[in-house]
Amino acid sequence: MKSLSNIKTFVRVAEVESFARASNILGLSTSAVSKAVARLEADLGVKLFHRTTRSVSLTPDGKQFYEGCQQLLLEFDALTAEVQGSRATPRGQLTISAPAAFGRLCLVPLLQSFMQSYPEITLNISIDDHAIDLAAQGIDIVIRTGQLADSANLIASRLVTYRLVVCASPHYLAEHGEPQHPEQLQRHSCLNFRNPDTGRFYPWVLEIDGAVESYTVSGPLVFDNADAVVRSSISSLGLSQMPSFLAKEAVSRGQLVEVLNSYQPPETPVWICYLDRNFVSPRIRAFVEFMKSEKSHLSTMCSLAERIAVS
Repeated sequence: MKSLSNIKTFVRVAEVESFARASNILGLSTSAVSKAVARLEADLGVKLFHRTTRSVSLTPDGKQFYEGCQQLLLEFDALTAEVQGSRATPRGQLTISAPAAFGRLCLVPLLQSFMQSYPEITLNISIDDHAIDLAAQGIDIVIRTGQLADSANLIASRLVTYRLVVCASPHYLAEHGEPQHPEQLQRHSCLNFRNPDTGRFYPWVLEIDGAVESYTVSGPLVFDNADAVVRSSISSLGLSQMPSFLAKEAVSRGQLVEVLNSYQPPETPVWICYLDRNFVSPRIRAFVEFMKSEKSHLSTMCSLAERIAVS
């Protein structure tokens, strides 16, 4: 089994192209990872990686061996699952990535229930808005919003949808007036959200006469954090477009008011995704099925509550 362990370590290094990142994913020291690969190279009598102080890349022999190892590990996992059958208990570490706002407001509240149902699964959760490459970064499951640009190698299930809403504080609207049409946004201070990967602003999306239109808005503040946009809107610094689940609490408290209701765009889908493989581990299946079972709860979290009186 030591050879199999070395092979798994080699595959992880090849996927992330880094001994240090592989060690973090595997929970081993960088030295242990390096030694495991060195032992494998000694057993095979070939060099698997080109190593420099700045990069790690597969040699031609390494690439050939990596492709074969991927299939070998899939078949080994499938055989193990077949032998264990229904007696297999989901266990081990599950690595999940979720967008910051959705993760904080909609995912985290569900985790206690999942952990109670699957006490042998350890969750390693990354909550941020950066783009994720599941294979390269060793991520088991990713939650994404909007259209999936790279869905060819993913199994994706739609969990829920949410509305994009334009909001402002009552004080801001009292001082500057309420826009009645998207074209009037140019007269207002609008809070922009910057994509942390590309540095570009997310356009505001609205529907006019059945057509979805993108608007480039302007204002003195730009953020790369959705919570900061919400807090700035509450502080009367401008109009903002945000997911309904972000606006929900502030709207219910009367801190924000939804405007341009007649121009809401189509609802945005939320997807749970994992790599398309012949074998999917029981822990991945357990989490995906759990999240699907919580669709009703998620829909409630994502809906924009009616304004209620606050004592």
